[in-house]
Amino acid sequence: MNVLKSLKNLVNGFKKGGENMDGIADLSKIETAQSPLMREKTREWWNIFQGEIPIKPTHKNFRPLPTAYISTAYLAQLVTGEIKYELADERLNAFAQKNLLPNLDRIVQLALVGGYTVIKPYITRSGEMFFDVGTSRDFLPIAFDENGHVTEGVFFERIRYNGKIYERREHHRFDGEAHYVHNSAYLYGTKQLVELSSIPRWEMLLPEGSIPSDIPMIATFRTPYANNIDLDSELPISLFANSVGTLHAIDEAHSEYRAEFKKMSAKVFADDTVMHGKDGIPDDYFVIVDPNGEDSLDKQIMTYAPQIREEAHKSAINTELRLYEVQIGVSCGTFTFDSAKGLVTATQVLSEDRTTYNTVAQLQRQLRPVLEAVAEIAANLARFYGLDVVDGEPAIEFGDSVFEDTGTEFSRRFQMVQAGMLKPEEFNAWYFGVPLDKAREMLPEMTTIFGGDE
Repeated sequence: MNVLKSLKNLVNGFKKGGENMDGIADLSKIETAQSPLMREKTREWWNIFQGEIPIKPTHKNFRPLPTAYISTAYLAQLVTGEIKYELADERLNAFAQKNLLPNLDRIVQLALVGGYTVIKPYITRSGEMFFDVGTSRDFLPIAFDENGHVTEGVFFERIRYNGKIYERREHHRFDGEAHYVHNSAYLYGTKQLVELSSIPRWEMLLPEGSIPSDIPMIATFRTPYANNIDLDSELPISLFANSVGTLHAIDEAHSEYRAEFKKMSAKVFADDTVMHGKDGIPDDYFVIVDPNGEDSLDKQIMTYAPQIREEAHKSAINTELRLYEVQIGVSCGTFTFDSAKGLVTATQVLSEDRTTYNTVAQLQRQLRPVLEAVAEIAANLARFYGLDVVDGEPAIEFGDSVFEDTGTEFSRRFQMVQAGMLKPEEFNAWYFGVPLDKAREMLPEMTTIFGGDE
């Protein structure tokens, strides 16, 4: 398909007539899946991610640690660090490798913070496929199916143009047979509707359209944790939703640690007649005291050098970190406060760290169907725009060398092939991280190495 034809399909491809897809002028009047309580808690989680714990600071100079950021980034890296994800269609796979995989760890981290992310493949005017991501900050869920996947919701995009801020609302709805999209734009903070064509960034967007599909055209990745904040809510919760108090205790202990150095640092208290007034004080090491004019010189200068209780305060921080590890499901000792480096993570995850392994495996089980859905959505979208797409299941391998010896696993699977318990193409698919069909093509004609006939 040439570029001009692709552009024509892109601009005119959506079918008109999405029913009940009027612009949402007043969001407060529609019933959504986000209760006021969950809206408040979601805002709280994102504030915590930025380092703002919603508890009154205990010190004048409160010094928080980036615990929420580091812990979510750490788990996201373990979940996606060795992933192999390959679509059956070569062209779509190239888009996924370029525009999705490099962002997958960020997508997982954002879901751990806000409870969920949604992924929406889309095609640009150049014909390239990208993958938009919505979080609980910029996507409003309206309805879910039985498995917790979004079937209706609104993406929000805000831009500044000619000195004003505009908000685009992209309303998605799936009815079991088709996926409908309605675009509308407003002057931000008002109900004043503006034409999409009046904003250069949005001028090529259709106001509404639909695409035949038997699945929603957005994929939902959600945390696996039960919602104990709002028992009537269908929304998932943040990784650290039940750790707010502990996160504050960590920050409080760290503030005590920092205050210890300020309060207990060595000083010299000296009579200002000895120091010749304030101009003679070189730094904060010296503190002027009022003279009485009678003391001897040795009494006019007093040193103060107490023992700083560094280890005791470090122990207090690490004690709170142990509790936090239990609450979020990682192994003891994963996070450590080091006086030279600050808050750090373990350099490696040992195979006996079953707690971390189980949490990562649980998140990967949540992610696998999401990636399968993204592959199917990408294929549906490409076909809708007139592209020929090769059918086939995507190859998904998460890798486990962080937890296991991959050499041992290679030997185990190789022996299973030789014993006839595992097909050679399945071995290739695992080792090279490719779809089964491609793994079968990679096999030589004479597979003597796997015990085939000569």
